[in-house]
Amino acid sequence: MIAPLKVTTDYTLLSSLIKVKDLINFCVSKNISACAICDNNLFGSIEFYKLCKSNNIKPIIGLEVKIDSLTIYLYAENYNGYKNMLKINTIINEREILIDELYKYKDDVLLIIPYQSIILYDKLNFYNNRYVGYNTKNEYKNSLIKSTNVVYIRDIKCLNINDVKYMKYLDILASREDIDYSNNYYIEEDLTNSELEKIDEVVNLLNLEIPSSNRYIPKYNNEVNSYEFLTNLAIKGLKKRLNNKVDKEYADRLKYELSIINKMGFVDYFLIVYDYVLYAKKNNILVGPGRGSAAGSLVSFVLGITDIDPIKYNLLFERFLNYERVSMPDIDIDFDNRKREQVIDYVKEKYGKDNVAGGLTYSTLKTKLVLREVSKIFKVDEKLLNKFLKVINRNLNLKSNLENKSVLAFINSYPELKKTYEVSMHLEGIKKNISTHAAGIVIGDRSLDELIPMYKKEDVYLTGVDMAYLEDLGLLKMDFLAVKDLSTISNIVNNIPNFKLNNIPLDDEDVYKLFSNADTDGIFQFKTYSFKSILPKFKPKNFSELVALIALNRPGPSRELDTYIKRKFGREKITYYDESLKDILFDTYGVIVYQEQVISILVKMAKFSYAEADNIRRAMAKKKEEILLKSKDDFIKRSIDNGYKKELAIEIFNHILSFASYGFNKAHSVSYAYVSYWMAYLKVHFNSLFTFEMLNDALGNAEEVNNLLNKLKMNNLIINPVSINYSKDCFVLKGKFVFLPFKLIKNFKGESINKIIEERNKGIFKDIYDFFRRTVSFLTNNDYKMLINAGALKEFSYNINTLINNLDSLINYGNLSIELGEYALTPEIEVYEELDKDTLRTLEINSYGFYISNHPASKYNNVTKISNINNYLFKNIYMYVLVEKINVIKTKKGEDMAFLVCSDETGKCDFTIFPKNYYMLQNIEKNDMIKISGTVSKRYDKVSVIINNVVKEG
Repeated sequence: MIAPLKVTTDYTLLSSLIKVKDLINFCVSKNISACAICDNNLFGSIEFYKLCKSNNIKPIIGLEVKIDSLTIYLYAENYNGYKNMLKINTIINEREILIDELYKYKDDVLLIIPYQSIILYDKLNFYNNRYVGYNTKNEYKNSLIKSTNVVYIRDIKCLNINDVKYMKYLDILASREDIDYSNNYYIEEDLTNSELEKIDEVVNLLNLEIPSSNRYIPKYNNEVNSYEFLTNLAIKGLKKRLNNKVDKEYADRLKYELSIINKMGFVDYFLIVYDYVLYAKKNNILVGPGRGSAAGSLVSFVLGITDIDPIKYNLLFERFLNYERVSMPDIDIDFDNRKREQVIDYVKEKYGKDNVAGGLTYSTLKTKLVLREVSKIFKVDEKLLNKFLKVINRNLNLKSNLENKSVLAFINSYPELKKTYEVSMHLEGIKKNISTHAAGIVIGDRSLDELIPMYKKEDVYLTGVDMAYLEDLGLLKMDFLAVKDLSTISNIVNNIPNFKLNNIPLDDEDVYKLFSNADTDGIFQFKTYSFKSILPKFKPKNFSELVALIALNRPGPSRELDTYIKRKFGREKITYYDESLKDILFDTYGVIVYQEQVISILVKMAKFSYAEADNIRRAMAKKKEEILLKSKDDFIKRSIDNGYKKELAIEIFNHILSFASYGFNKAHSVSYAYVSYWMAYLKVHFNSLFTFEMLNDALGNAEEVNNLLNKLKMNNLIINPVSINYSKDCFVLKGKFVFLPFKLIKNFKGESINKIIEERNKGIFKDIYDFFRRTVSFLTNNDYKMLINAGALKEFSYNINTLINNLDSLINYGNLSIELGEYALTPEIEVYEELDKDTLRTLEINSYGFYISNHPASKYNNVTKISNINNYLFKNIYMYVLVEKINVIKTKKGEDMAFLVCSDETGKCDFTIFPKNYYMLQNIEKNDMIKISGTVSKRYDKVSVIINNVVKEG
């Protein structure tokens, strides 16, 4: 078989239909023993190399390069040549390379000059191995004029001739002119022996082996002994954590962990993480208490990397770092999402910006996206497309979706959809563009482009290799995760004097009451419908149960949830399989919830080491049958030798086998439970600050913003409209005053907002004249009207009517001041009586979509306000409220009743009208003002009003 020397893959974006995995499968099916990819970058090189090696195919890595706007192909003769090509790859990602730069990185690189670029042959005479590539007989003859080193080469972009017709659609998606691809597919050609020999000659010159046994972890500090430094830090940290009362269990665990970390060569890894976490904490950047299995490490705890005591929570070091399975540790850190980049900048500064990079990922033409993109080519009506996409299962590929009768019905009814679908099937899964990995950061002890291909865009470096391959290449990868909930916590805590999160008691009854009542809007992990539906049944009463619930409410473990709840409330007997396992399963009522429990059971019954037990757990999770069969036999035999009955050993092994694939990491669950508890504590004890933080999360959802503003009113905070001197692009809290953001003003342009804030940063607007003088160059007449109507200029001590009537003269003054400066005369402002309240209410609702201060109910006095109804429990009251929602339902007897949501200027409340009074709602609709008499009711801590009588106002 002919070894393809120039396969372009989809790593050359929107230029090939060939995915690397498909290429390898193709080579296997055709018995092709050597293959070369040659993209315009090296990003696919590691995936290709690994797959070739695992399929006994010789990998050849090439790189397509432009020089003087002409194309050449470079190939790595060995690892040194590959490293030279990595440097070239970095350059060509930014600009076209120079000949001098090619010369600098020429060693161990083979050059093939396509016939179309033969003019470069003499200029590139510094390559030891230089060939001219031809594709036709005519090119072959003409190439021989230059050199006898000529080799047949075809640029392959499709694997078979039938795919060629789909290449033009990639051109359209890439906004390229249609190119002739009639020759860009693999073909088993009838070449002469001399031609085949020349291909073999080239293949034999290319012998790349990429090492995988090296490590490139940077040294934390070249001037210290890293292990001694880590040990001293850890001992000092342990004493601090335990207030100098260190018992043997902690001392022995620390000594053991340090020895394993040293033995595995990860001392500097821990010091690097310790250092940037310490930097974050010193710079008021909130760091999460822990994440993943790293919270099972005592060293992490005493260094301050985590705030989870692993011994207190029975967390296992081996679940994190297993000396029998040498792999990089995985310490991922959560940061305040506004300040994550600050930590990354610190790491770049410390270890060198060329040595630190984010991760590169690709967005691909996935099932629905490819249909949407291709539908534009065939001008499919958007409404029709949206209907069609609703019947497409995004979790199946397009071929599998054809089994859906609804999909077939659409395709057979609309020719344009049929054509779209056909083309999309051939483009599905192709890489579309490059994006940045959400969290991954790579740190090396040298410039990363000495080890891997790099992508650089506008001074931002990204690894050109998928993050999954980096560990095998010896590189240190960590996730710096931006967590919005940590920003929320940080914002609240920064507004509370002398408050420390780590001093929060974990046994606060009011906090567990909040969880039991499912009042968890805004609470990390627990804000979802799934958790809210479980919490009233689960009723966590302590931190341990909160940890368990986080682990149990997952698709797999949830099958154990009912058993846990029944046992917790005494509706089912608690069993532990065997009394010897009680200590392991006591906290979870005999239910296996965590991976750590699986490991502990294997250790307890069969006396496996913790490292051995974790290897078995991993094999269970990954369903490695060969290992499992041996492990089961070992477990049963060793358990019997340890005094357990064979039947029990079989039962328990089978049970944990079915559990292990979905079992949750307790270290992760404890870490998350801390964050959830912190937020719940803040919500209970600092509700106004918590609710204020939720406001900014709700921006864009007018109804939710309105709900939260009403809650703040009930907490006696004063809601102000937009303020020209205080408002920003988010809500602002000043003492008891909340100022709305500019972006809440309907149709007010973002560009205008940015310019107002930019100008105000130079100094506040002193008065109305100063404001117009400094903004008239970028605000329009309509902008000014919107600001005035929204109440944004109230602080200048003029009412809305006055400002509207003086607007023209103020704009004229602003324009004159541009020409005359301080010589422009300030106009006399004629004062007008303010608009009536109904008009002001209309302006307010038109500006924001909800009422702030001019709610229609605000004119009614001597009635009960919503903010005060808690003071009238089970008493009769009179209210004036605005109807916001009406939900009519049928009772079991088939009678109508309704639930209403109504508001006044102080908040919102639920109202209920029972069947006997339902007739009173006949003429009442949404947005009506109503007068009601009713009784205040309370059920499950939720206060509402039972309507006894209702009358429409006006």
